[in-house]
Parts: sequence; structure tokens; C-alpha cells
Amino acid sequence: MTGNDKTIYKEILQFAELYCGPKAIVEFRADQENAQRTERRVLETVGSAPGSVSAEQEFVSQEYGSLDHLLTLCQSTLKESEYLQVLLGIGSIYKSHGEFDHAESIFGRVIVYGQKIKSDGFTTEALLHRGDIYSRQGKWMDSTRDLVTCRALSEKSGDVSTLAKVENILGTSYVEQGFLTEARESFTKALRSAERSNQRPLTAMIFMNLGIVHNIIGNWNEALTLYQRALSLFEESGELTRIAEVHHNIGMSHLSKKNYLSALRSFDRSLEFSSLVKNPGLIGIAQLGKANIYLQQNDLALALALCNQALRQFKLVDDRLSIADTYKVKGMILREMKEYESATTYFQSSIRINTEYNSLLNLGETYYELGIMEKNRKRWICATIALRVAKQCFEKAGVLVGLDEVCHQLNLLEKNVKGES
Repeated sequence: MTGNDKTIYKEILQFAELYCGPKAIVEFRADQENAQRTERRVLETVGSAPGSVSAEQEFVSQEYGSLDHLLTLCQSTLKESEYLQVLLGIGSIYKSHGEFDHAESIFGRVIVYGQKIKSDGFTTEALLHRGDIYSRQGKWMDSTRDLVTCRALSEKSGDVSTLAKVENILGTSYVEQGFLTEARESFTKALRSAERSNQRPLTAMIFMNLGIVHNIIGNWNEALTLYQRALSLFEESGELTRIAEVHHNIGMSHLSKKNYLSALRSFDRSLEFSSLVKNPGLIGIAQLGKANIYLQQNDLALALALCNQALRQFKLVDDRLSIADTYKVKGMILREMKEYESATTYFQSSIRINTEYNSLLNLGETYYELGIMEKNRKRWICATIALRVAKQCFEKAGVLVGLDEVCHQLNLLEKNVKGES
């Protein structure tokens, strides 16, 4: 069991104790420890036989088995509503640590169980969480399916609070896919519902997400204003994960404005908070943000080291879109080192992943960087093809800043070709 596994399991036991009581959890832990000692003792006798593997090799961490036993205890001793509440809590713990596969499995159980006993409230909450997880994993169709079902249930019950959360997650999905007009519409709906239901933390999140949209389209000062409004509300509620996120986004706006010192401070703050909550995905994007700064400052070795650190974090939680983004940045670093073949490999892998997830904005950015490399190599036809694809992606996404730069590079390319002909 890793250090993070132990942290998660400890949080799960503490949460279950709220419903089962301290005595039941103390007895449960004692039973589990006794069972593990027995198993080790038996395996040690097996390990002493000729040709057998060691007990240490055979012994498997009991964390997941213990979790199943804990759920058995909860289901047998608690009311149905309390059991479902425990499941939701466990799913939320896994989700907060970026353990999306485990969280998805737990929320799936709640959905099935909730539908079985006709409990729309629990089903709605689990669909919301699972839709959010699918969105973070880039599984857009699965996410939309869950969120649309969740929205219908929320409209039926008049749950304005959940409606705000649904629209916010849908807006985030649209941003990731590059559909910025649809994203702004969803965030606007979400903000109205959040303010109507007086949800200050959710209002903060929507401010942050609207800031991301403004950052993408080049309204960096407006983005920073929205981020600061979000940060004040997150600090008020003490949400460390969200504080880490908003510091990262502030850093990205400063990076776009080429305020590198301010960007570095923000990424360091993001790294500080994301390390506190032990969230690999957030740790990774903070490291990748810093890699972008050092790339711009031509400290290529440090940029490459930070990219590799970020990549390790993203692989822990299988964050495919962030992995693709890291491949793009590594391609840019290797391009500056004139390691063109290696750079091409990373650009192509980034393109493949972003194509799989239909991430228009990231596709446009990667094709643009590939086009710049081909232009530097004076491979005019390859450069033109890559830049034209980038142009199409930015047009579909409505990203004027990226579109203007691509058109500028295509015009320069045309002049270069004419000058050599």
C-alpha cells in the first residue's frame, strides 16, 4: 500500500466512523489486522516449501479487500439512505485524490442502488459526480449522458443548486473541446443558478472557469480579474484544491502576458497547495506551467526536467489530455534543441491523443508548434499543411488570438516560398 493509499484509506475509515460509530470501526480494524496476520503466517509456511515464492511476493495489500469488507459492514448495519451516503462520501474521497477509476466505480454503485430503490436524490448526486469524472477524463459522450440525465432529474425536483453544477461541468467540457461559445453560454446559466441558490464556492468556481475562457481568447486582464474574485471566495471557504487551481490559472494568464516572475510565483503557490492535498493532476499542471516559463527563457534543460516530472504525475492518474499537453511542450523544447526527429515524435503523439478526445484547442496549438518547426527546417509544404490544420482548429474553436498568429505565420511562409522560387 503506497503512502497515498494509506491516506485515502484512513480518510475512508474516518468518514465511515461518522455513520457506524467509533466502536464498530475499532472492532472492524482489529478484525482486519488479525486476518492479515493469519494470512501472512500461512503464506510464510507456503514460502518455505521448495520452489515456492516468498510470502512477501504472495501477500497482496489488503486495502481493496478491506474496503469491500467495510462496505459489507456498512450495508448490513446502516439504513439504506445512510449506506448510500457512505458510498457517496467514499467516492468523493477517491475523487478528491484524483483516483478517478475507483471513484467512478463507487458512484456507479450508488446510481444502480439509487435507481433500484427509486431514490432520485442519491442518483442525481452520483450522476453529477460521475459526469464530472468523465469530463475530466475527456470522455465527452459519457459525461454528457450522465449530466443530461442529472439535469432532467434536477429540473423535475426544482434543484437549482445541482442545475448550476451541471451547467458548470458542461461548460468545462466545452472549453476542453474548444467550443468556447457554448462554454460561455453554459457558464452564464450556471452563474445565474449559483447566485440564485447563494452558492458562494460554486460561484467562485464559475468565475474561475469564465476566467479560463477569457484567457483563451486573449482577454488576459479580464481573466485575472475573474480569477481574483474566485480566489477571494475560495480562501473564504478554505478549499485548498480550488485555491491550487486558481493560482495555476493566474499563472497561465501572467505567462500569456510574458510576466514570467509573476507567473512563476503563481505556479509555485499552486504547487504548494496541490502538494498539501496530494493531488497528482494539480501537481503536474503546476510543474508543466513552470516548464513553459523556462522554455520561454531558453533554460531548456530545466524545462525538460519539469516536463518529465509533470508527466510522471499525469500518468499516475491517467490524465490523457494533460499527457498530450506535456508531449506538445516536450516537442517544443526538443525543437529548440534542434532534435527534430524526437520533437516530431512528441508532436505526433500529442496530435493522436487530442484527436482521440476531439480537443480542438489543443490540436490547434500542437499543429501550430509542429508547423513552426517545419518552417524553421524550411520544409515549406509540411509547414503549410500543419499551419492550415491549426487554422481550421482555431476557426472551429473561435480562438481569435491563435487564429491571428497562424494567419500571420502562413503569410510569412508564403513570402518565404516566393522569395526562394
